[in-house]
Amino acid sequence: MKVQINLNKAPVSIAIPLQFDGPQPNHFGADLATASPMRSGEFIGDTKQGGSCNAEQVTFNPHCNGTHTESISHIIDQLMAPHEVIKQPLMAAYLLTISPQKVSSLKGNDDTYQPPLSPDDIIIRKSDFTAVRNSLLLGVKALIIRTLPNDKSKKDKVYSGASQPPYFSNQAMQWLVNHTEVEHLLVDMPSVDRLHDEGLLSNHRIFWNIQSGSHQSDENQHQHKTITEMIYVPEAIKDGVYLLNLQLPRLCLNAVPSNPLLYEFDS
Repeated sequence: MKVQINLNKAPVSIAIPLQFDGPQPNHFGADLATASPMRSGEFIGDTKQGGSCNAEQVTFNPHCNGTHTESISHIIDQLMAPHEVIKQPLMAAYLLTISPQKVSSLKGNDDTYQPPLSPDDIIIRKSDFTAVRNSLLLGVKALIIRTLPNDKSKKDKVYSGASQPPYFSNQAMQWLVNHTEVEHLLVDMPSVDRLHDEGLLSNHRIFWNIQSGSHQSDENQHQHKTITEMIYVPEAIKDGVYLLNLQLPRLCLNAVPSNPLLYEFDS
């Protein structure tokens, strides 16, 4: 199948800009991302303080301080950096908008989670995916999830304490693994798992096919897959298929800050 992209039209980034001197998103009670002038002897990397140039020392946590892409090494001992996993950053991606539901409002709910769901939890269910025509996801290697409501507070929301963000049920994640070719999952929540989940990370384990409690690599795992979290998809971008350029720095970590770019296909 041949497709055409108009490169004269700028792509749209769905990464959250990380402001070191302003409001920023935060997850799991992590320290805020910070940047300060480099100091070395009499040198200071700040022109406002008399330095010859600006050079900043940066401290941040990729998992908790903004848009990031993580590899299977988030769970296992062996390091596989995201840039080593994604050998072809250009891929077809489907953007899907979902309205997660509060567990207490659901009737006859068959979705579960490990550890067990709480009535106040807000979940993405298996039915949110089974309602989508299979043909829409045919051949798509990346799935982008936009959750409702989709207000701009996601760009600097602090997820802690009572601020429990939505997450996937185990059945929803298992359906994606069993019934699609999705290798790269992008979500606008801070995690596909519950904020406080007793350290089980059950959905991460389902996605990468890691046995419960294991932190070792084995040949049955889905080591070619990645999860990107804490994106923000503007309302102006409609559901459908896009060309995704998942831009990653060559940092040898289990998770790195990332910049997913969406290109529209020519009609």
